[in-house]
Amino acid sequence: MAGAHLQCVILLGPRLGRFSESGKIHSIPGHNIGMLGLGGFILWFGWFGFNAGSTLEASTNIGLIVLNTQLSGAAGAVGAVLISVMVRKPILISNTVNGSIAGLVAITAGYATTDVPYAALTGFIGGVISVLGVLLLEKVRIDDVVGAISVHGFAGVWGTLAAGIFLKGNMFNSDQIIVQLIGISATFIWVFFAALIMYGLIKATVGLRVSTMHEQRGLDITEHGEIAYPEFSHNAAYKAENLELLQKL
Repeated sequence: MAGAHLQCVILLGPRLGRFSESGKIHSIPGHNIGMLGLGGFILWFGWFGFNAGSTLEASTNIGLIVLNTQLSGAAGAVGAVLISVMVRKPILISNTVNGSIAGLVAITAGYATTDVPYAALTGFIGGVISVLGVLLLEKVRIDDVVGAISVHGFAGVWGTLAAGIFLKGNMFNSDQIIVQLIGISATFIWVFFAALIMYGLIKATVGLRVSTMHEQRGLDITEHGEIAYPEFSHNAAYKAENLELLQKL
């Protein structure tokens, strides 16, 4: 999924104003931090069913799976906070929530085969990667709006590799690690180039991105004829007689 998302944002290009011609990076934050936090907790809660339910049986392994999932998510949030301090970046709620999700993503490959301390370590490193991954993508001028490439891609790669590194009863086995690396590489190559074909065809036919006018106005007005957050649009005047024309742009 993350490989397809990476290909999509490359073909789509950054949002207007995200990167200046001089190389300056402009932040475009989300509008509702409360909903962001709530969404993160809903994902976290759902991850218990996702990981524990994947066993398809009510066995004694469920206790370990749920514990590893919880600890990894919590450690991911801690990792995101600590790395933000270390690189002298603000401790943002968005990065902390993404760090917790990155921890959950990272442990998903080895939730049933990793001992508890290594599950926490896996999540912690996943949280660190989620923050550093965003900074790396900004450096190469890739606009990943919600940090999905870092959270699901970079942290997912680490988690898949960690499942081989911290495999219970066979830790640090080079043969197992090589198998994990082959799986990661094969999956990325297949998804990345399949997405290139799919998104390339969409871009060449119906188009992959809205017009500049639609992006500037916002799709609430151009698609639905009204403004979702009028309190933030005091300087924008949308007259009824121009609405039909605007929707056709």
